[in-house]
Amino acid sequence: MTEPKFPSSDRVVIGGGGVAGLEALLALRALAGDRVELTLVSPTDLFVDRPMTVAEPFGLGSAARHPLRELAADSGAEFVQATVAAVDAAEHRVSCDAGPDLSYDTLILAPGARQTSPLPGAITFGTEGSGEAMREMLIRLRGGDGRSAAFVAPSMTGWLLPLYELALMTARDLARHNVKGVHLSLVTSETRPLAVFGDEGSEVVARLLEDAGIEFIGAAGGTQEVMVGVSGETPADDYLVTLPVLRGPEIAGVPGTEDQKFIPVDEYGRVEGLEDVHAAGDAV
Repeated sequence: MTEPKFPSSDRVVIGGGGVAGLEALLALRALAGDRVELTLVSPTDLFVDRPMTVAEPFGLGSAARHPLRELAADSGAEFVQATVAAVDAAEHRVSCDAGPDLSYDTLILAPGARQTSPLPGAITFGTEGSGEAMREMLIRLRGGDGRSAAFVAPSMTGWLLPLYELALMTARDLARHNVKGVHLSLVTSETRPLAVFGDEGSEVVARLLEDAGIEFIGAAGGTQEVMVGVSGETPADDYLVTLPVLRGPEIAGVPGTEDQKFIPVDEYGRVEGLEDVHAAGDAV
């Protein structure tokens, strides 16, 4: 496989205003200078520092929010507030919902993944309104309305750190308000806490959970709770907190994997079967 050369095109459309889209915007401007005409397309006008959103319900900080229109202008790019709805690779044209059709020489798709709630009645953190729902749960637990909360990892979610953070910060909040008798659990299909961090990291997290009084229910125990937590049924707890299940964006004219509809790319980010189209981020 030959390594792709830097595109000789001058019109580059970037679909998506998240981390991957902004990285592409900044890198192209830095590497190509004024040889490229950049257009950033995003359905929202704000870039949110999402890792910090876990702190907001607890009053421990707030996520920075940056206007995409200003970020694009700082990079000498045009900003279009719209959603990429379809790609005509043969004509090198993008169709947008609530926006104009755009011609391109090179297209970079970074629309992110679609988020769905895996458990009925759960607070699916990261979706609209979930921060306020977490704050309401904390108020109710402080007031004695509920004696248990389960933090349940859906089987299709790969990055589970925010769920652990939410569980640990909930335990800290209840301790700070001298609330006793609330059972907190973390239910996951992992064999040990945050196994992706390796043995040492997992041991540290396990100690943090134990010290906070959070019961870890993992797959190694073979318990019914684990099977319930990852099957889409509802565990018997007063409150449930989970993370979204991710699916591909399903853009017309763009291929998707058979199961979850993620965009298939090669090692250089080129979309399979589409000339001059690349993709990056959670959508691939």
